[in-house]
Amino acid sequence: MQYIMLILIAFIIDLLVIFLSRYMHIGLDLASKSKPQKMHYISTPRIGGIGIFLAFGVGFGDLNWIILGLFIVFLGGLLEDLYDFIRPIYRLCIQIFGIALMLFSGYGLISDLSPILTLSFYASIIFSIFGICGVCNALNIIDGLNGLSSGVAMLVLGAIFYLSDGAISHIALVGLCASFGFFVLNFPLGKIFLGDGGAYFLGALIGFLLAWMSNEGFSAWLGLALMIYPVWEVVFSIIRRKLKGAKAMQPDSLHLHSLLFSIMGNAKASLCLLILYGIYLILVVNLANSASGYMLASLIFILCYCIFYYFLSRAKTTPLQTGTSLQR
Repeated sequence: MQYIMLILIAFIIDLLVIFLSRYMHIGLDLASKSKPQKMHYISTPRIGGIGIFLAFGVGFGDLNWIILGLFIVFLGGLLEDLYDFIRPIYRLCIQIFGIALMLFSGYGLISDLSPILTLSFYASIIFSIFGICGVCNALNIIDGLNGLSSGVAMLVLGAIFYLSDGAISHIALVGLCASFGFFVLNFPLGKIFLGDGGAYFLGALIGFLLAWMSNEGFSAWLGLALMIYPVWEVVFSIIRRKLKGAKAMQPDSLHLHSLLFSIMGNAKASLCLLILYGIYLILVVNLANSASGYMLASLIFILCYCIFYYFLSRAKTTPLQTGTSLQR
């Protein structure tokens, strides 16, 4: 019953957010605003992370370094959603500060990267902060279709819940339920968007839980295997842009989900990617049980991604170039 209440809390809060955002004209992703990655044609609230974070806070039920750090990360994204003025470097600094606070809990330091290397204490702090930070931004970069980013987050949180126990399992389930309350408003009709605040929060939560699992006997490479889609989307996008002479972080409409959108439309493209990624995660959690297995799973996913991307880029009928208007 407790977890069902979290779904309802997130759902009701985000319903209120939709009404207030439209009435007060705040936190709206304007349809008239030109963005390369835009795929919507109606001005839509992009502060759906509010409902997720508040519901998560209720379910978490404690005030400690973890929730404080998550709040800082969430706040950095929320301010950008509301006022659209925080430069990326400042948001990155806010994320680093928030994640550093989370590590004060005594959990989440990644040091054992066997079979490759073991990090020293100070190196593990730096690696953990920037690793979790990377997950924050990776989840944000795939937030381009209704339900995609939050759906991937729920799938990964479900995998964490399935594999772990104790506090990690409980926190993962709380995050999953809070996300689902938002998801039903975002997919398939896109009444509200996750926004930077929501994506950063879920990314920080997932990254921290995966790092924490590495302290509980799980291989650190499990985290890469579970989050390989958004992580590889970032890496692949940087490589693709650099090969074309564009800036590494320049937004464009050539992501995998953007290409699939041009062929299938928003909801169908999102559902297709979630089903495929869900199948992959099921195989990983049931078949891979070692560092080498998780590394192999990640490499297989990368290969499949590249093949899929190649055929999508050839199959799309309308060329999608940098600057083309699609969606957020």
